[in-house]
Amino acid sequence: MKKHDRLPDFSKLCAPEQTPISFFLSQQIYFFFLGSIGGFLWEVAIFLYRDKTFANRGFLYGPWLPVYGIGAVLFYLLLGCRRKKIHPAGVFFLSAAIGTGLELLIGWFLDTFWNLRYWDYSGYPFHFHGYICLYAAVGFGIAGVLWICVLEAPLTRLWKRLTPKVRLGLNTLLLLLFAADCAAALIFPNHGADITFP
Repeated sequence: MKKHDRLPDFSKLCAPEQTPISFFLSQQIYFFFLGSIGGFLWEVAIFLYRDKTFANRGFLYGPWLPVYGIGAVLFYLLLGCRRKKIHPAGVFFLSAAIGTGLELLIGWFLDTFWNLRYWDYSGYPFHFHGYICLYAAVGFGIAGVLWICVLEAPLTRLWKRLTPKVRLGLNTLLLLLFAADCAAALIFPNHGADITFP
């Protein structure tokens, strides 16, 4: 046996989705961008309806709001695998709890360490320091039911229909664009609508 034959074969690391774990990771990246872009479109629609104007609510410049992407991944990881065992009402309440907890954590962190408020529910009933409110919690619950009980399965089937190389190419492109957007926003932050800066 030659000496180099004992070395590990790293070529598989560069190949698209050779294992179930690599597919799972590619799926979560896909879910992250679906949630991020979906959240961006949702908030744009709210502003179009309320103020009759286009507004980018995010810190980034691209058409994505990462907090929604994180929520989509968390909902899937915590509820997606159990959706057949949990009644939609259970999905609603668990999604409301997960989404509200995530919103509270991120809102408190941004306000405490960066003196930055991306949202303020002080004008809504049943709010907690403006970080969370009952209205938003109900919205998270409805979004969780739509995501876990309606959308996730067909979107996963659509993802599986693509070849591994296409999936790898799409994820790589999105990650590169997202990384460039994050770098630009750190230097020249986008002051989105209704965001309070110090």
